[in-house]
Amino acid sequence: MSWLINDPALSLLATLFVSLVLIVAAVSKLRIPDEFQGVVDNYRLLPGFMVAPVARALPVVELVCAVALLVPATRQIAAWLAVGLFVIFAVALAINVGRGRTHIDCGCVRRPTSKSRIGMFHVMRALFLAGISTYIAFTSLEIANIPLASWLIAVASAALLAMLYVAADVMVGLPNSRESRT
Repeated sequence: MSWLINDPALSLLATLFVSLVLIVAAVSKLRIPDEFQGVVDNYRLLPGFMVAPVARALPVVELVCAVALLVPATRQIAAWLAVGLFVIFAVALAINVGRGRTHIDCGCVRRPTSKSRIGMFHVMRALFLAGISTYIAFTSLEIANIPLASWLIAVASAALLAMLYVAADVMVGLPNSRESRT
């Protein structure tokens, strides 16, 4: 794919960012599994008998995927798994937005009991993460070829992007100022 920018530092940044997003998402779900099960159930997409197993497995899969992204031998497979996770999430969100069920919580990175609402922002964000994961799957990561300065910039940039990601999620979840006055 000659049109693809295969810069080792950019590939490292993308890998670290997606890995951080998956770790934050998994940890928040693992901290309160019963509440996350309620979030999965609230999407109304799975038969009742599948809600609990999916709610238990999803954060583990996210965590394994996050770690596997950081291992050169498993990086490409993990990137494709991340693409699948993000696309499935985007579809689940889009179905609920399409049904007008925007009052449910996305269950992304905050406590699943937060009072956020879902919308097209969440769908687009999940598709954006799927796109970054696709980039990771198509690029190589030659760690030995990355200078120390590029490593430091990539790590700092990934941390900053992950913080912005979480901040955007929190801001979208804040109550509408008009709604809070009524």
